[in-house]
Amino acid sequence: MKTALLVGGALACVIVLAGAGVQNDGALVFTCDFEAEDWYATWGERQPDAHAVTVGRDDALRFEPLRGKALRIRVDEGGHYGASLTYHFRKQTGAEPEAIHFRYYLRFADDWDPERGGKLPGISGTYGRAGWGGRPVNGRDGWSARGLFLGRKDGLTPIGYYCYHADMKGRYGANWVWERDRLGHLANNRWYCIEQQARMNTPGRNDGVLRGWVDGRVAFEKTDVRLRDVPDLRVEAVWLNVYHGGTWPATSTDTLYIDEVAIGRQYIGPLADRRPE
Repeated sequence: MKTALLVGGALACVIVLAGAGVQNDGALVFTCDFEAEDWYATWGERQPDAHAVTVGRDDALRFEPLRGKALRIRVDEGGHYGASLTYHFRKQTGAEPEAIHFRYYLRFADDWDPERGGKLPGISGTYGRAGWGGRPVNGRDGWSARGLFLGRKDGLTPIGYYCYHADMKGRYGANWVWERDRLGHLANNRWYCIEQQARMNTPGRNDGVLRGWVDGRVAFEKTDVRLRDVPDLRVEAVWLNVYHGGTWPATSTDTLYIDEVAIGRQYIGPLADRRPE
């Protein structure tokens, strides 16, 4: 069961109530399960994206539902773009937090076979100034910690963080793959619970935190990140972004599915009926 709250003129699907099977229900600020016909309105969009549609069946790609409908995102051969939805904290809640958890379920489809890497959903504070697309940050203008994927190898796709941070070198962000116990190496045709945590550093100090979980197990932890040197840089948004590249185009049509998005102030964890034994 869910309630809906009108915040800042946009319909936001918020606070999952008892029985929804999510840990720390009271700490949630946003959820989206893609069941409603106008699901895109919860992200502040007026219409759906042609590359990102909801499906309940997709037999040709061996889709199996997690819970009802899911968001199918496609990157076409020769292209880059898959999706770009943004949950802006100030617009939706009136304030930007210092720390946030972002949980979503991810399934690479049967046709998923990227030769090279790209971007997955993550957390950001670009403020339209810096932190993406070869716009390096300097600690005063922005930051980002989107997800990343690398080229599929031996049947698995490595995932991690693609981070623009204040200690970065060069124009582009750092690739931090989730290597702990190889939890960040994902197979096709399987649902994974992906959770990210970003906690801002004390301005000018290397004490910011990025963590990652796969199916409730810690897959990555970095506690010495410098994202900012000024206090007005905070967690601006959760960015549901899928993009192939860099500058290199996709050499095949690649599809993935996303479901059960949740944003919270504390660890969220897998759905109750999907937690490891």
